[in-house]
Amino acid sequence: MWNRVVNHPLQTWQWGEIKEKEDNQVLRIAIVDDKNQILQAFLFTTHKLYLNKILINYAKGSWPPKAVLQYLKKHFQNKAVFIKLEPEVFLEEAGRYQLPIYRKSWQDSNLNFVLSKSPLFARHTFFIDLGFSEKKLLNLLKSKTRYNINLAKRKGVVVKDETNNPSAFGTFFNLYQQTIRRQNYLGHSRQYHQTVWQIMKESGYARIFTAYYHNQPLCSYTLFFFKNTAYYLYGGSSTKHKEVMASNLLMWEVLIYAKKHGAVIFDLWGALPPNYSQKHPWAGFHRFKQGYGGVHRSYLPTIDLVFAPLSYFCFNLLWFVRLKSLSFFKKFF
Repeated sequence: MWNRVVNHPLQTWQWGEIKEKEDNQVLRIAIVDDKNQILQAFLFTTHKLYLNKILINYAKGSWPPKAVLQYLKKHFQNKAVFIKLEPEVFLEEAGRYQLPIYRKSWQDSNLNFVLSKSPLFARHTFFIDLGFSEKKLLNLLKSKTRYNINLAKRKGVVVKDETNNPSAFGTFFNLYQQTIRRQNYLGHSRQYHQTVWQIMKESGYARIFTAYYHNQPLCSYTLFFFKNTAYYLYGGSSTKHKEVMASNLLMWEVLIYAKKHGAVIFDLWGALPPNYSQKHPWAGFHRFKQGYGGVHRSYLPTIDLVFAPLSYFCFNLLWFVRLKSLSFFKKFF
């Protein structure tokens, strides 16, 4: 019943179970009709801060109605510093929700909104329309991407759906760890990924695909499938045999798998803005995704609904210090 009305895997009942296993309180709020049938559902999670304060996070659902936000303010304003809102709403839809995102802050029905300085999700992505024929999808690829896919095939790279292989998760996580060490960013723990994999796989929402060269795993992706959309969520790769372009073939094969199994959209989950710097650490990854011919889309900026302005100021200050510290240590380690 719950999953029938939500629009994203990060709003499913199962995602709430994952967060509960991570020691987060989960708030499930539903709007029902006179027959107690769920019309809309919203999954919020709470996260501990300091001095018994919390923040409430809302990710990838539709924009919550004012009544839901007012309910949360009534029941949590003495404990929560703010609600972080990162809905699955695109920039061009801001007017539909009457969100004046050109302002740094604004009031709406006694709700204090601020453009966030601490986003968690990328503001941009690529959407690939899988409604085209396989031949048309191939023609939409950048010429270099097509070349690399064909090169991988000629070299003998093989892509396997590893979902039912007991060792699939271990292979994926090993490659994922290699990638986060190489790219020098903070990834999730093995326990977190294991929990995500087990719960989402059991629900039929997650699959692992791995590309092999001479039986050696070179790259592996965890994908989510929910309703009519496939999501490239997590990936990892080895530095070995980069010349065989295994990642290019893997991405192409999972696109075709998604198309054949009913998905009409493939979300590549994260990209840079159109005018990105070529020196940005994600520039290579952005170009890799861009090669698959998707449409670049931008979400609303992250919006914080602030309950405690002074505590919110302190949170932003600590967030800034944390980012600067991470940037400093990356220069030396």
